[in-house]
Amino acid sequence: MRARAVHRAAAAVAALALTALTAVLPGTTPAAARTATDPARAGSAPSRSEIYSELRLDQVPADYVVLVDVSGSMTGQGRYSSVRSALLPFLKGLAPRDYVALFTFGDKAETVYLGHPSDPKAIVGRLPGRAGPSSVQTDIGAALDRGLAELERPGAADVGSVVMFTDGKHDPPAGSRYPTSRGPAWKALRDRAGELARHHELAAYALPLATDESGTAQLSGVVPDTTELRPDSVQNLAGYLGRAAERARARKAARLIAQDAGKGVTATLSPTGPLDLDKGGATATLTLTATTARVPLTVTGLGATLDDQPLTVTGLPDRVSLKPRTARQFRVTVRGEPDAGLLPVRRTWEAEAGLTVHGKVATPWAATLDEVRFRVPAAVKGPATKLRLRARVGSALTLPLLIGVPLVLLVAALALWMRNSRAVVNGVLLASPALGDGPGDEIVLRGRQVTFVPPRIGGKGRAHGRRYRTDDGRRDIALNLSYSPDGTAARSANAVCRPGEPVVVNGIRFDYRPDRDGVSAADVTRAGAEPGPLPIPRPGALPPHGDGPGDGAPPRPPAQRGRPTPSERDLP
Repeated sequence: MRARAVHRAAAAVAALALTALTAVLPGTTPAAARTATDPARAGSAPSRSEIYSELRLDQVPADYVVLVDVSGSMTGQGRYSSVRSALLPFLKGLAPRDYVALFTFGDKAETVYLGHPSDPKAIVGRLPGRAGPSSVQTDIGAALDRGLAELERPGAADVGSVVMFTDGKHDPPAGSRYPTSRGPAWKALRDRAGELARHHELAAYALPLATDESGTAQLSGVVPDTTELRPDSVQNLAGYLGRAAERARARKAARLIAQDAGKGVTATLSPTGPLDLDKGGATATLTLTATTARVPLTVTGLGATLDDQPLTVTGLPDRVSLKPRTARQFRVTVRGEPDAGLLPVRRTWEAEAGLTVHGKVATPWAATLDEVRFRVPAAVKGPATKLRLRARVGSALTLPLLIGVPLVLLVAALALWMRNSRAVVNGVLLASPALGDGPGDEIVLRGRQVTFVPPRIGGKGRAHGRRYRTDDGRRDIALNLSYSPDGTAARSANAVCRPGEPVVVNGIRFDYRPDRDGVSAADVTRAGAEPGPLPIPRPGALPPHGDGPGDGAPPRPPAQRGRPTPSERDLP
């Protein structure tokens, strides 16, 4: 999996790497370098060399195993001398901490140089002056065996590359461990390469020097992530060899960048104490921190909101750039009036609200290193702590209104009820026996309710005024009467007595005469005004045991004994 990913990455940057590395050839200027020096064309994305510099790629070692064919066929068409010439700029382009293992192979594989590329010219000088002779054969298996052994050494770098120059097919001499291009020995080589790839970034590059044979089949059979870089001629060998070096650097960068996977931007808040919103807003410090170790980050569309609160947060720029392991602080202002709730009573409101920071997190390197996968979280994380807020909310009028309005309504309802059901009465209430002659009483009415004890007829009663509307639409006051002949509640009876309409309650005739037009009804009564006719009580209106001093119905008054008995139709 890892080998295939590296292979795809290497293939994606092949064209760009070629143009960038042809700068090692005299008299050429790579297009990428020209773009980097032109701000109008480069934009804000850094160049590849700038990224490598920020990553300190020269401090990251890589292993290079270079296998050079010295068989007899390499003497033709200047192939061997072209390889020697191409190796010098290739070695000069390596980082001081890189490791070079240079081998030649023909009938067997021989070590030329092992170590850092501190003196490229001296390293190339260790190669044989010429290839051949013609009798020397080509043992690619032996060369790969020596190359893998060097990559398996203790302390080997995490990034390893195998670069092979050959112009022929696998043609080993007698007695070789690899007599053919397949078999158990080749499987053992493939297993060793697979084990290396589990813990290292391993890739191989074949630079064939002839059109008929390339050695790519043997190399890819051992290292699956093999790329064939076929130059148009041996004169272009230096540029294509530079492509192998550039791909190795890209793999270095990808391995470093992978260590920042899952890291992004976090937000924190200070202070931790409550913020007072009463003075038009409160300020706090929002800190954005890049948690990456190597990759710079940008946050675009930056903003913040408070969860579930109608408050605004201002003071953040739209775009922020963060270098690795650096932080930037911003003074943010929280404004607005918190929700006072259903009962906006004036009070001190305190709450904790989560702050959500919005924005898209990315890296400016992605546009340049398009073959590298950046696993950067797209959103800002946090802050984990909530913002403590305090404010005076609600209105000072709310509580008085909550108490006063119902109280006013209650008083108004009570006043209306008193006006209608406990109306102020005046005048007199005349009380006399309903049947027969007897003493009567005159009860003076003043106020909303009158309790009376008639001195002559005895008993106890109570009366209060109640408004009503007459048949002709006028408003008037009637009396609600209750009367008990013995003063007990058990014998109390009720009736409504309207002005000029006497009623009988427990055998007593009551006649209500209010004051009219400033004339006192009491004065009129004392002046000798005759009361109106006595209404005849309905059957059953009298108590079953009578309401006189003795049992049974009272005797008919003498003045009425000669009168005829009223018929049923005369009853009210």
